[in-house]
Amino acid sequence: MHIFRQPPARWLFIAAIASFAAVPACSSSDDEAQASSGSSGAGAGSASGSGAASSSGAGAGSSSSSSAASSSSAGASAGSASSSGAGSSSGSGGAQPTGCKRGLAYGYHSKADMDVLSPAVSWWYNWTHVPDEGVRPDYYRTLGVDYVPMVWGGGNLDSAAAGRIASEIPEGARFLLGFNEPNFGAQADLSAAEAAALWPHVEAVADARGLALVSPAVNFCGGDCQETDPFKYLDDFFAACSGCRVDYIGIHIYTGCKGEGDNQAQWLINHVETYKSRFDKPLWLTEFACDSAGSLAEQKEFLVDALAYLENEPRIAKYAWFSGRADNVRHASLLGDDGELNELGQAYVSAPQHACGASTE
Repeated sequence: MHIFRQPPARWLFIAAIASFAAVPACSSSDDEAQASSGSSGAGAGSASGSGAASSSGAGAGSSSSSSAASSSSAGASAGSASSSGAGSSSGSGGAQPTGCKRGLAYGYHSKADMDVLSPAVSWWYNWTHVPDEGVRPDYYRTLGVDYVPMVWGGGNLDSAAAGRIASEIPEGARFLLGFNEPNFGAQADLSAAEAAALWPHVEAVADARGLALVSPAVNFCGGDCQETDPFKYLDDFFAACSGCRVDYIGIHIYTGCKGEGDNQAQWLINHVETYKSRFDKPLWLTEFACDSAGSLAEQKEFLVDALAYLENEPRIAKYAWFSGRADNVRHASLLGDDGELNELGQAYVSAPQHACGASTE
């Protein structure tokens, strides 16, 4: 059973900023090798079930409590990763990231925050197309951290708006994220057909700046929804968007912490395995967390097991924890005071990760 809550004002503010920004106002070869050319991300067969995953919209809106998710597909963790991004809880002057997958969904970084995250976090996004004010104009680039812009929604998105967005994206960007949870009424709120009709404008932004393109990021939805099932939404989007360019599939996953057996992230793994079976593109998991954690210890166990799987799963091109400081998902914050990692943040930064270009096959 899903319990839906009203989003905190802070995240409604992010949603407003992201929506407003859509209107006027690692080596590249490591990543690009994973993105195949072509038109759609559909077509690798079907899966027998997705289970009842929690839905959130936490990136710029509401979140939910967990429910027991299950799937017929299960993916076991493939062992430990090869290198570690060990970081300290505070300090000045960050280190270069060691890996290319690990990121963060957060929009209020200070330079001190970026310093303590940068030993392991190689990229971040903030639901808009310009970096956080605290790290402008390009402090993050001195640390080797990539900023990934987003076209959040479709409000007033036309050729002129696409041109303005493209001109405002900072130098050094290599990827563009598509609409944020368009199947949610509280998020981008677009039917699959509407998203497909607007997609040429998103492509225009990407083309103007030479960016690889990530599909609309979907999640299980309940309540006010364009579509409750993210798999069906993407199927409908690709059916309506024949010939559209998509290089990666964007997904969000929120589940309970308990998992199955000894793996606390098994429900998350099950859902990734279903996406793998349904779509043939590499996956960007741009929001994830346990949304039912009763304690920091539960969230930490989930995080550790999730990272072991995500680092070792070849189809996962990038992943981003939600969030730096989260007031709508319990025990999910990585940061405490300015420039300080809390216990969960230390676990995220110090967890083993593969060096850029290392094979996970």
